[in-house]
Amino acid sequence: MFFKKLNTKALKAFFIYAIILCFFSVGSLVALTVLKNRNVYIVLIRLFTTLEYLAISTVLSYLIKNELFKKIILYSFIPFILYAIFDYFLLGKGQYNNYINLLSALLLIIYIIYFFYEKMKTVVMYPLYQSSSFWICVGFFLYFTGNFFFLLFVKSSGDKQFIQQMNIIYGLVTVAKNILLCLSLFANENVEQSDEELLIPSDLNLDDFSLTTQKNS
Repeated sequence: MFFKKLNTKALKAFFIYAIILCFFSVGSLVALTVLKNRNVYIVLIRLFTTLEYLAISTVLSYLIKNELFKKIILYSFIPFILYAIFDYFLLGKGQYNNYINLLSALLLIIYIIYFFYEKMKTVVMYPLYQSSSFWICVGFFLYFTGNFFFLLFVKSSGDKQFIQQMNIIYGLVTVAKNILLCLSLFANENVEQSDEELLIPSDLNLDDFSLTTQKNS
């Protein structure tokens, strides 16, 4: 439906993420309800976490302008994949923990915060809230920050009521994220207008500027 709006590399990478999300959502549902095989489900979840990090990081690498930060994101791929493989075989194929999810969420939160910081330093020709990429990042930021403590405490607590409440929060945040990601595609992504960094001269003395000096001049 929105394929013609994919006019940037970031949106094309986001489209790949959407395909990955759809595929693994269906796959995990089949593994639990049809196959009833927990081992297959765990493999799918672990594989999805790795691909999710790679896809979202790729989206952010296209959105961020700083070349050094781009390289940091891209160079993190191999260590992240190696850690995911190491964690899978070290823990055991039939078990699951949240370490890889926590690492992925923490890194992506840092990347998104830097994206917002970079946008605050730039002057754009159109409002930022009219950009698809902005709302995509808002959706991801809401999702990972909202679920970070869920991932952190859900395995450490044995209180069923607490776990139930955390699951409700996880579900609400996930639904909110998906709604934002869908609505973001209604916004525009103008590739012709470039952002320019706001530069303030270091020798500018704002104290010297006044109505008196204007009149005298």
